[in-house]
Amino acid sequence: MADSKRIEHRELVQFFKETLMAVGAPSQVAEVEAEIGAEVDLCGVHSHGVRLLPVMVGNIQTGLTNPDPQVTILAEQPASVLAETDRGIGRYISAVAMDMAVERAETYGIGAVTIRGVAHWGRGYSYAARAARAGMVGLAFTNAIINFPAWGTSAASLGNNPMAIGIPVEDGGEPAVLDLAMTQTAIGRVREAAEAGQRVPLGWGLDAAGQPTTDPEAIVESQRFLPMGEHKGSGLAFMIELLTAGLAGGLLCYELGIEGRPTDTSGGSSKLFVAIRPHGDWLNERTASLKAYLKSAPPAEEQGEAQWPGEGSYRRRTEYLVHGIPIPLKLAEDLAVLAQDLSVPLNWKD
Repeated sequence: MADSKRIEHRELVQFFKETLMAVGAPSQVAEVEAEIGAEVDLCGVHSHGVRLLPVMVGNIQTGLTNPDPQVTILAEQPASVLAETDRGIGRYISAVAMDMAVERAETYGIGAVTIRGVAHWGRGYSYAARAARAGMVGLAFTNAIINFPAWGTSAASLGNNPMAIGIPVEDGGEPAVLDLAMTQTAIGRVREAAEAGQRVPLGWGLDAAGQPTTDPEAIVESQRFLPMGEHKGSGLAFMIELLTAGLAGGLLCYELGIEGRPTDTSGGSSKLFVAIRPHGDWLNERTASLKAYLKSAPPAEEQGEAQWPGEGSYRRRTEYLVHGIPIPLKLAEDLAVLAQDLSVPLNWKD
């Protein structure tokens, strides 16, 4: 029995766009959200793509997230901007902010945009890759609601605060893009495993008794996701908090979602986007050389071949463009309900 349904990439983009327009997003906003959101599923990262759409729709319908946000510039220097938006829909605002950073990098060699009041951005990969495809080194950071114990604590006390780095390549090739959260794995992946009734590797989190577990439901319930690299991931999460909410004057992780304030998902997070214009043309050659060197290294049998950051996404994108994007059955059912509720067509691949 099949455990997924497939959909063409263009059909998923269209469904994404029409769904958001049905709840009040202007066409240009919905189009950017759709392109970025559908690409996440095209890369095979279903925890951060269309899976977030029903929650986003609910947040818009209840007034928690603004589907037609404006960006207000609070302070500006030639190469840097401090801005805010009012609970702005996340992928669109993040794309706008990274584009602002790229525009400044084209003129000044570097551009940095800090912005507060943003909803869930989906996957940080999208914005680092966006800058890289424009020929820039791209860095993207966000803060999040408290969702894992800082190293040395027993209760959720920091956000997992994802970051991404993108390196451009010439001739339209695939950029190298690192995308990671400061927990051992993305929290969305643990929730995805719980929904599918699957186990997770030891080391991803603890149960309520503080014991290592392979039960994703126990980890979600305890909120004891383990930090990447123990104290190292915890320290990085702390510093990213200050690079985002600290620089932006936004809500810190423990302030998100309390006393009527928005959560990071609905529109309270802060983000930093940086674009750097490479000097000279040697970065492309250096990147290609490092990729080739990595591929030539002896493989570890238990881990398979070495992959440069973003290579897995590139391979899945190539495959899914031909064969369609596999959507897990439970998610496909949820999308069918959403499509029916909003009278939006949802066309699965035969």
